Amino acid sequence: MPDEPLTSSVAEWTRAVELDRLRPSRPIAVKLHGKHVALFLHQGEIFACNNRCPHEGYPLVEGTLDADCVLTCNWHNWKFDLKTGATLYGGDNLRIYPAKVEDGVVWLDTRDPPAAARIEEALGHLDQAMVEYDTARIARELARLAKAGAAPAVALVRVIHATHERLRDGMTHAYAAAEAWLRLRDTLSSETQRLACATEALAHIAFDTLREKIYPFTAECAPWTAEGFAAAVESQNEDAAAALLNGAFAHGLHFADLEPTLAEAALAHYNDFGHSLIYLMHVRRLIERLGPEVAKPLSLAWLRSLIYATREDLLPDFRGYADALAAWPANGRPGGTPPGADAFEGQSARQVLDVTLAAAGNAPLDIYFPLMEASARHLLRFDERHALRTDNSVADNVGWLDFSHALTFGRSLRQQCARQPHLWPQGLLQLALFVGRNSVYLDPNVPAQAAIREWAVTDEAAFHERAIAAIVDHGTGLPIFHAHWLKTWSAVREEVAAGLPAGARVAMLAAVNRLLAVRFKQRHTLRTAHQALGFVGKED
Repeated sequence: MPDEPLTSSVAEWTRAVELDRLRPSRPIAVKLHGKHVALFLHQGEIFACNNRCPHEGYPLVEGTLDADCVLTCNWHNWKFDLKTGATLYGGDNLRIYPAKVEDGVVWLDTRDPPAAARIEEALGHLDQAMVEYDTARIARELARLAKAGAAPAVALVRVIHATHERLRDGMTHAYAAAEAWLRLRDTLSSETQRLACATEALAHIAFDTLREKIYPFTAECAPWTAEGFAAAVESQNEDAAAALLNGAFAHGLHFADLEPTLAEAALAHYNDFGHSLIYLMHVRRLIERLGPEVAKPLSLAWLRSLIYATREDLLPDFRGYADALAAWPANGRPGGTPPGADAFEGQSARQVLDVTLAAAGNAPLDIYFPLMEASARHLLRFDERHALRTDNSVADNVGWLDFSHALTFGRSLRQQCARQPHLWPQGLLQLALFVGRNSVYLDPNVPAQAAIREWAVTDEAAFHERAIAAIVDHGTGLPIFHAHWLKTWSAVREEVAAGLPAGARVAMLAAVNRLLAVRFKQRHTLRTAHQALGFVGKED
């Protein structure tokens, strides 16, 4: 018999057990309407609760009830007030069932509360689980939400509003990965995998905001102008830029109205390793998924990350970017034969910029594809010894994520330039810098074609199944790593679906195949100690 929703205050009593079967020292368990219920006789009163501890399901009839009516689960020492179900030590509250005695028989009302009440209770518990970064409890509360009929999106909206001002440096991979996790979840049929994706989405946000205080955004409003926003961002004035965003939303503008200006700001510099544009794509997708109520908090969090973004085109290695962008022909010119990936692979940042600029008269995608293929070849040829070194300088702290970013940036660029084609010059030149900056970390003894053959994907459908299995059951501790697995695989899969030349397709799939085989070194204690000694030794 299925559980009936509690739609009124009128109790519906079910015969449970004869009273004389209960003893103060002998609780019993019964099964009613699919529910396992523990019954206790305490100081002449009958108490009934879910027999499964809400922590990890241990039978509470095996617990201990003290003189104060505190029930202890003897597995992990969680404690509950058996009169109210309130948790005294642990996390989740205990489900209590009304009980009465008539004619020597114990009767119980086991109806469930209304779905809305169960959803609100689960969301409240989820708030606490997020604050404590209790990933197991996050999973349980999401499962309870689903059982009550609510999708993870309901929780994510609430979490975004609660956390966007706790990101001191603005948007992180947590929001971006949340969108990618839910998008992956949409494609899965296994309820276990679907719950795992939802849990990862929220757990990463909990990790990034753990013990962080609130860093409030200004509440000021200013009339929106694209020029004013660009100037505020260029001067790194968060309050001025945030006031303009506040004004835009207050006057009824939507994210779609603002996105062209935000994209131009994201590409105004080669900044923050491409995060600004990558994040913007995920912000748009989150708003499309969750609705306009998250547009403002997400836009503000993204803005803060842009304000504090590193401007790498101001570094000596990348100063050629500004000159190349200034020299980009406004109206195009005869392009000749588009360059292949060989023209970019292994070249310095200056050389890759020159080749890209020389190809400016070609269709943007004819430059984009070989740059993406070169980026994939570089990932395939990355000399992993650089990621494992402990005696290098800070400038050479290079790892797998330095190489994967070119592919995720490229995917974001292609999507954005489909909306704003005039941004191709900035985007292509910045993609060129990704290729050039990584050239010095390649293994000279590994030719690209040999690496492609080693990691080639021969059965794409089977590969994607293996990739999903690896990503969902990643086994890494720090969420930044499996977030990059997910986002890089997603980006390449989307690129393949959007259409790629054969060479780029083969190289990019092979690159992801290699990336998914990596076991990341998640801490660099010796490297950190080596660099600290070197820095402190020179600072005086």
